[in-house]
Formats: sequence, structure tokens, C-alpha cells
Amino acid sequence: MRKNESDPAKPTSVIFKAAVALILVVLIGMSLLGVLSYSVYDAKTELIGRSFNFEVDRKAMEFEREVRLNLEIMFALRSGLALLPEVNRGVFHELTADVLRRAPAIHGFAYAPWLEDKDRADFERVMQTEFSAFELTQVSGNGGTDTASERSRYVPVQYIEPLKLNRAALGFDLASEPNRLAALRAARLSGEMVATAGLTLVQETENKRGILVFTPLYHGNPTTPQERRAAHYAFINGVYRIETLYKQSIGAVASGNFLVRIIDVTDGIEDVLFASGNPRDERWRSDMARVEILPDVAGRQWAVEVTPTEEYISSQRGYLPTLIMVSGSLLLVLMASYVLFTVQRNNELRKTKQELEQVSLTDGLTGLANRRHFDQYLEQEWTRAQRDGLPLSLILIDIDYFKPFNDEYGHPAGDECLKRVSDVLRTVSRRPGDLVARYGGEEFALILPQTDTAQTVAEACRLAVEALSIPHAASGTAPVVTVSAGVCTLVPQPGMSPGLLTQSTDVALYEAKAKGRNRTHMMKVASVDIEKTRTQGDNPT
Repeated sequence: MRKNESDPAKPTSVIFKAAVALILVVLIGMSLLGVLSYSVYDAKTELIGRSFNFEVDRKAMEFEREVRLNLEIMFALRSGLALLPEVNRGVFHELTADVLRRAPAIHGFAYAPWLEDKDRADFERVMQTEFSAFELTQVSGNGGTDTASERSRYVPVQYIEPLKLNRAALGFDLASEPNRLAALRAARLSGEMVATAGLTLVQETENKRGILVFTPLYHGNPTTPQERRAAHYAFINGVYRIETLYKQSIGAVASGNFLVRIIDVTDGIEDVLFASGNPRDERWRSDMARVEILPDVAGRQWAVEVTPTEEYISSQRGYLPTLIMVSGSLLLVLMASYVLFTVQRNNELRKTKQELEQVSLTDGLTGLANRRHFDQYLEQEWTRAQRDGLPLSLILIDIDYFKPFNDEYGHPAGDECLKRVSDVLRTVSRRPGDLVARYGGEEFALILPQTDTAQTVAEACRLAVEALSIPHAASGTAPVVTVSAGVCTLVPQPGMSPGLLTQSTDVALYEAKAKGRNRTHMMKVASVDIEKTRTQGDNPT
């Protein structure tokens, strides 16, 4: 009998192999699908992080902008008060009332003189003619106020606006509390705005945090700590609510998806000034909290900490599509669109920040660089010139007899004169690296890097102003508006500071005015004893 040639094991083997191959294909497909799904999941996770980081950057930038805008108000108020011969209750109210209505984050403005102990009784007696119960006070042990103890000096609140809301602070000695006293001393010696650490305000009825910002007032324009100590006479005190700063910036568009905390991290010590919610709430994803450090805030270091909720993360992640390839393609399009949107928004925010920085460095009347911009640019160019061994020139220009001009023609005409002079100075100095700034009042300054022909430029400026032919009947030099200019050029050496250049140029300007005005004078630093020259007499006005 012959053996059957059809092997029943063969079809079984083929089916088995096909099944194994199918299983392998399925396993490989599932693996690839898993890898692809994980890649999409991982990409989405990264995108969520990027989106959250953008939210943190945006919130920090908005809060920083609000703080900067409110601090700029202090600069403007200081400039206004510095021009007044005296400060009284009516004048202080007039200067601050409208500002306080427009700036809700500022709880109040106070004017506080530097008072010696020997003058305390007379000061209280004079103030009692306006406020019968006026006296110098300090914080008591139970949190209230007591009569101020005897000290060598006081910084009492003499005027405060709005008075109705802040009457409790009237007469309060700011120097009686260590936190405030440290800020007062720092502001007095530096000439800059200085903020206190977070505190509960004397006039605040609720337990909410705020800060005090002090800016000093001086007679003249002192430049050294010793000169500032001698010329100082009072402080302007701005009272800021942290909660209102938050509401005016981040809080205006905030949602419950984020916990925002404003933290003072000066000297590495964290002090929470404000929190938008309860940090102990379990819904916050503390592992995803991000901190953005802000630039200097009146001598303090602040940070904005943002923590998302689990709901926010889940809502951002969504569900994986059933058809991963189709949804993956759509996701790539959405990711590209979102990245473009993110870049565009970042550019817009960066542009807005640059514009705000430009505004803070520009003189509002003339459009020239202001004194802050001048100081920064001089420091920058001084360092560059010292490094490269190149000359750096400075020109200081003063409009001759400008006070009589204002008296004769009025302040609107004086403002127009300043604008026309600034325009002509801008046209004379055309190099990209040159800076024309309003140095103060009727004074202008030109910083000329890599220039050893500055006197020629100064003379061109003088002739150009004279050529404007602005009538000046009150001038003692010419029938038209003229200027005097001081010039100094030097190559910065180790051990020198930019102050040497500004002092030398100031001496040169003094010489130009002393010799009859409407002229330029070049100062050679090596041949001049600056301090001796500056003490020979006051500059002519």
C-alpha cells in the first residue's frame, strides 16, 4: 500500500506561520502605535509646559509693567516738588490729588521733612495751627500709636493725601521703625527711590500687605553721599498696596487655574507679599510651580510665582485621538500654529516692554534722552573707551539767562524755546553713537564717543542755537537766545571714574559763563584742580 502524498501537518504549519506572522505584525504595529502615541503624548506634555511658561512670563511682565508705571509717578512728583520754593498743604494736595484718583494702587502720598530734635517743639506748634491734635507719634507695643520718644532726629509725616483716608498717619515718625529707617537712610545717601520690605500700613484698616517707597528731596543737585547728606531736607513717601498692583495687572485677566504669589526674596529671605489663593489647597500642582525673578524694584528683589491646577493641566492635554495618524497630522498643524502664535505674542510683549523702557529713558518735553538715560549711556561708553583706549568727549550746554527769559515771555514760551534748542542740537550731532540728552532744566549734554574734536562740535551747537534768532530781550549777552558750552575730552585710565569727566566739563561750562557767556570753553583735565576750581564761587545764573 502506497503512503498518502498529502501531508495533513503542512496546512497546519502554514496556518500557524500565518498566525505567528499576523501576531508579529500586530505586535509591531501596536509597538509603533505605542511609540507614536507616546511621542505625541510627550510632545503635548512639552507643549503644555511651554504654554504654561508663556503664561508665567506674560503675568510677570504685566505685573512688572504695572509696578514700573506706578514707580514712575514718584519720579514725576519728586521733579515737581523739587522746582517749588516751598511745600505747603495746598500745594501738596494740588500736585497729588489727581494722580491718586488715577492710580488706585497708590494708597497715598506723604511729605516728611528731616527734623532735628531741637526743632521738634516749634514744628509741632506750627502744625497745631492746622491740626489742633497734631503731635509726633510712633508705633506702640499693642499695635497702636503713642507719642514719639525723644530721638536726635525724626522724619514725621507733615502732609499726606488723601487726608481723609490717611489721617491716622499724620505726624507719624517714619524713622521710629527699623524697617522704615533703613530705607530712609539708604534713599537719603543714594538719591534713589528705596522701598521697604512688606509691612502692614499704619493707616490700613484690613490686614493687607503694602510697601513704602521713599525718594529724597535735596537743595541743588548733590552727587556724592556727603553732598546729599548736607543738601537733604525731606522725603516723599509713596504708599503702595500689593493687592491692588496685582488686580490692576494680572488680576484683571486672572482665572482660578493659577495660584499667583508675589514674593520679596531680597537677601535670600522669602516674604510673601500677596497670594491670589490659599497655597495649602490640594488642587495646586506644586511640582509645576515656576518662579520669575523681576528686575530691581526700588532696591528690593521681587519674584512672581505661578502654580497651575491639575484641572488646567488636564484640560490642556485633552484625549488621544482614535486615529492617531490623522489626529497626529492635525496636531502638528495646531502645534505649528500655536508656536507661531506664541512667537508673535512674545514679540508683541517684547516690543511693548522696549517701548515702555524707551519712554522711561526719554524726556517728555524735548524728546531727547533724559538724565537717567544719560547716566547709563555715559557709564557704558566710559567702560568701552577705557577698554579700547579711545577718547571720550562730553559737552554741557546751558541756555544763557533762561530764568529771565521765562519771566519775560512766560513758561509756555520757555518750553517752546527748550524744544527748538533740543531740535537744533539733535541735528548738529548726527553720528549713530552720539547721545544728546536733557541734562536738567535748561541744560543739555552731548556724549561723543571716539571724538577728540568736541570743541568744534560745541561751537557748531552754539552757532546753530544763535542762528535760531529766538528773541531774548532780557538777555545780558545778546538780543537773541544764546548758549554757553563746556567741553572736556579724555582717555579713561584705570582708577578714573565717569564723575571726573562730568565734573571737568561742568568746570568748563562755569568758565564759559564766567567769561561772558555765548561761548565755548575747553577743559584739559590734567591741568586743572577740579575741586579747587569748583570752590572758587557759585556758577553765575
